[in-house]
Amino acid sequence: MKHLAALAGLLGLLGACSTDHSTTNQATRLGPPDAGGAYAAPPVGSFPSDEATVNRWVHAQDMRAIRAHAWDIWQSINTLTPDSLPVWETWYSGHELFERVTATRTVVHDFNSPVQFFHASVVKQRGIPSDPAEMPISFNRYSPSLANFIWTNRLYDSAVLAQKYQAVVRSGAPLAQRGLLTSKDSVDKASFALKPVFQFIRGDSASVVPYWAGTAPGATTDLDNPEPHTWRQCVIVDPTGRLKPGTTARMSCNGESPRDWPVVSMKDFYSIQITAAEAASYSKFAEESGDEIGRGNLGDTTSIKQLVKAGNYALLTGMHVTGKEISNWTWQTFWWSPNGHDAVFGNDRPKTLPAPWNHYNMLAAYYMVAPAGTRTGGQPLIVFNPYLETNLTGTVANGAGSKGSTQWYGVFSNCMSCHRLAAWPQGQYTSSGYIDPGDSAFFTGNLKTDFLWSVATRARPISPAQLKLLRQLRPAKPAGAAGAGK
Repeated sequence: MKHLAALAGLLGLLGACSTDHSTTNQATRLGPPDAGGAYAAPPVGSFPSDEATVNRWVHAQDMRAIRAHAWDIWQSINTLTPDSLPVWETWYSGHELFERVTATRTVVHDFNSPVQFFHASVVKQRGIPSDPAEMPISFNRYSPSLANFIWTNRLYDSAVLAQKYQAVVRSGAPLAQRGLLTSKDSVDKASFALKPVFQFIRGDSASVVPYWAGTAPGATTDLDNPEPHTWRQCVIVDPTGRLKPGTTARMSCNGESPRDWPVVSMKDFYSIQITAAEAASYSKFAEESGDEIGRGNLGDTTSIKQLVKAGNYALLTGMHVTGKEISNWTWQTFWWSPNGHDAVFGNDRPKTLPAPWNHYNMLAAYYMVAPAGTRTGGQPLIVFNPYLETNLTGTVANGAGSKGSTQWYGVFSNCMSCHRLAAWPQGQYTSSGYIDPGDSAFFTGNLKTDFLWSVATRARPISPAQLKLLRQLRPAKPAGAAGAGK
């Protein structure tokens, strides 16, 4: 069982967000926060859209409409609250939902090694960077609607999942229908699950920050698994201001020979500055938590603790954004780029998108294969985040009656295909292609968890005493802002 006591230390991770950038405060579009101080994503452009509209784009493979919608979602969740936080920063963390032991909450930055839950078994044989500063770190966020449903329906409790599985089996439901919902209906426009990814830098000197430039030899030293520590293109950021944006400086990028790299502004990133209180609380959390803090993943607790030091900064370098406007969810993924006009991934970015959010490129996966809806054959739609999937590799069986298997890599993955496989108690993984919800090879003996691996992997046994405590909890709005933009 995971150590529930670890969350008490975690909730001390009061995030002091050092946004230090100029944005337009659009809080007037926001509704009131919930009792825990979390805001719902406000309407922006085509968001929210009804299920029929989004599915019409999907069936027509209208990527222009899909991408425009994804950008609207990005602008929505990054709308500033009255406390100068982007909306998503007020949302609930995975630890609040799955390990919570206190009735009050603050904005939490529960930095974890960004292995995608089930990915640990995929990458456990691979080496890790020798320099912990090369490891991007992440945490989860759940919108108020989704968090409330998980909480009130006890989807954090493995006994509840077992009961749901037994109930669907007794009902005689076909395999395709053996699953749970994470909302009242099959869609919920207010439901989002996020996976932000951060890169840590020093606060007292300049740092080199690698960025994704593709899989060409000039961009990475590993064409199969081009993880961030293999990237060969970099920028320099200097929180002290001694190096000026627009100039160049000579530094080493990922251990290669020093060369001149462009200096960019801290304002080009969304950033969080670590306070002494955060560092101390995180150290305790990393020591006690049974969560994905590097053990068996991309790093170890000692290495990750070295990153969370007072005065250091966490730069937002990427984010998975998953919304439930359709039953298969919408999938859009973002990553930082120095190029604000990337011809493939960012040239259609709305001009109304304020800094620093206009420095992030995007791909969207609203279907698994083309033509959309194809059950056999079809061309897999490849959509991955360079910070979250490039480390992955594995094999998948060639099919019934075959003893052979095919090697796959994360750079050939699809977000929707991956999350369609989310199931309890023993979900499996393949990288892309159409996933039939009635596929016996994947789902026999499993309860599908509505595309959320977090429910499948983080639900744990709850003792009667813990359940009594959990039932007594009532979220309370924080007394003050959890951080403020400078």
